[in-house]
Amino acid sequence: MTDASERAAPEHGDGPGLTRLSLGLGTSWLAVSSSAVVIVLAAPVPPLIIAAVRVAITGFVWWVISRVSAKAPALTGPVRPVWPWGRIILSGILLGMHFGLWIGSLFLTSVPHAAVLVGLQPLFAGIFGRMLGDRATWRLPAGVAVALLGTRLMTSADVEGVTLLGDALAVLAAACSAAYLTVNRGIGREIPLPTLLALVNLVAAVALGMTALLFGGAYWHVDAGSSEWLAIAWLGLGPGLIGHGLMNWAARSMPVHAVSIVILLEPIGAAFLAWLVLQQGVTPIEVVGALLLLAGAGLTILKVE
Repeated sequence: MTDASERAAPEHGDGPGLTRLSLGLGTSWLAVSSSAVVIVLAAPVPPLIIAAVRVAITGFVWWVISRVSAKAPALTGPVRPVWPWGRIILSGILLGMHFGLWIGSLFLTSVPHAAVLVGLQPLFAGIFGRMLGDRATWRLPAGVAVALLGTRLMTSADVEGVTLLGDALAVLAAACSAAYLTVNRGIGREIPLPTLLALVNLVAAVALGMTALLFGGAYWHVDAGSSEWLAIAWLGLGPGLIGHGLMNWAARSMPVHAVSIVILLEPIGAAFLAWLVLQQGVTPIEVVGALLLLAGAGLTILKVE
């Protein structure tokens, strides 16, 4: 998942050069591509706990950054009435749902399936935007048709370790991510970015923690060692802070559709790491389905000047 679409357009004025932007996005891609494999390595920690601790770490670090930043107001003190608190809370809940569903999907399907299917996010974002009145071009229905064909091919493959429920959770995670970004549109211009990311991640952590409590005490007694908790720490600091943070940084100086390419490239890195670390391969039909799905999603963010 990415936060790059939180800003509807790049800011004007002097900014980092193309080399710095390219290095930043490359680093972001490496960080987010590691997410799926590291989540698998974090088992037997339950999915909801992985998700809650991940966003809690990310939110806390962003909170620290917002406090030391000269441009960002403190999170404590009088509440500013101009801040859209309802949207911030809803955004945090949707972010928590995204991570809870996606991390849960990795316990029920393969890394390549989960990584590719969550890449439907741009397509869902286009659909939600159209529902809110955004102008839609021919690329949206064409992208939906191509992505549906690719999804059908991927989910029809009989592969060990892959379940329809796991694939469905990944698709729902993509929809929640797109809804999160849709709700966030415009908030980034009202609140400093570090403060916004701190708030939504901390709200997500609370929502996930409360959900875990509803499932009983077994969620708090897990047979996990230091390596599993270090893996979760990496999720909060690597993909959460560095990966998504660099995408937001790049979105200040580049068009959002260009930054969103990282979303489409993430499954390539995730699939390679899954093959290298977990020995999870893919079948030819899965490759064809994944390419079609990502091509369909890519149509919705393609922009020809």
